Amino acid sequence: MTPSALAIAADILDPPELEDLRRDSQQPPEGDWRVWLLHPGRGWGKGFAAAHWIRDRVRSGEARQIALVGSTQAHVRDVMVTNQRSGILTVCPEARYEPSYARVVWPNGAIAKMFSAEKPDSLRGPEHDTAWPDEADSWGLETSNRKAADAWDNMEKGLRLGDGRAVVTSTPKPGRIVASLLKRARDFGDVAVTTGSTYENAANLSPQFIATLERQYKGTNLERQEIYGEVLEAIYGALWETKYFKYRKVELAQLSRVLVGVDPSGGGDMIGISAMGKLADEEDSYVVLDDWTMHGTPKQWAERAVALTEKWLAEHMAAERNFGGDMVLSTIRNVDRDAPVKMVTASKGKAVRAQPISLLYEQGRVWHREGARLDLLEDELTHMTHDGYIGEGSPNRLDAMVWAAFGLSKQRKVWGIA
Repeated sequence: MTPSALAIAADILDPPELEDLRRDSQQPPEGDWRVWLLHPGRGWGKGFAAAHWIRDRVRSGEARQIALVGSTQAHVRDVMVTNQRSGILTVCPEARYEPSYARVVWPNGAIAKMFSAEKPDSLRGPEHDTAWPDEADSWGLETSNRKAADAWDNMEKGLRLGDGRAVVTSTPKPGRIVASLLKRARDFGDVAVTTGSTYENAANLSPQFIATLERQYKGTNLERQEIYGEVLEAIYGALWETKYFKYRKVELAQLSRVLVGVDPSGGGDMIGISAMGKLADEEDSYVVLDDWTMHGTPKQWAERAVALTEKWLAEHMAAERNFGGDMVLSTIRNVDRDAPVKMVTASKGKAVRAQPISLLYEQGRVWHREGARLDLLEDELTHMTHDGYIGEGSPNRLDAMVWAAFGLSKQRKVWGIA
């Protein structure tokens, strides 16, 4: 073997130490924690910190079986593995990416397998000693809230080898995984928390990026969340507050009526699909039963809406005609020609339509079915204000629930329902 080949082999087996460019706040905390939660503002460098933590554990021998989990396989590949500024291949030049096996391999035998919340069952069974779930609070936006929850549960159950630890990196959203980990940090102490603001990493960020963030969020309700990494308990002017959410178990026999709301997308957004029931023995009281909102083809969302209707023996689907008109009805009827459907038309904006339903919540007349995983719906509810929706994307879950709620409660044209 030539001297140059020997030098290359030596670098692979014993990689040269790169300059550690992490700030003190990006170093892992000391202590016997199981989860290191990083929920700073956008651009703080949480992925950079996480990739270095993975590198440290691999080189120390603590990490042999690693789970890299993102919303999609493309996210894991492009953001966590191959990103030229902060990906694993950048901070671990000795590592080898094997795309056909969806994994990263180190010369010392450590293996990082790539998983996505799109396929939560792929995390059922594999065992790990190290995990990095990235942007966990946004998994449901890319897949569904059920898949996101299952992916998180399966990942945690698989973290059972050696000194099993995880680094969780996510911009926080109210009522999701970050919020539950913060509660776990308070109650059990096995979660170490690091946060910080976008401005801490200003030297490594484009001035245009910071200007865009400030233009979008400065002086708004979301400034504390998006720039400073705070978990918001309530948003000023929101129609719903988290204290309005109550939970109860419910069976079909306890319901006098059930409707399924369907909110078709006007573009590439999710299709809102929500079931709501009226309690038989309690006057003017209601339960949100399921949120089956999804991305998909017209055939796929129609099949899902019909399945939810059949699950709860719903009286009918209330489907908005504003986007697609008769196409919405024909799509559902192509799946089930006898499906009970009533088309509804919005003559007022989403915020106006949402107000009377938020009043039902405030009066304590609406419950959420226990175990239904309605966290993403609740997130949309808490981001609807008197002036409109200030969350990410379009509030399709909220709109579908509102259509069902109006069908069960007294309808009034003044609220924009026809």
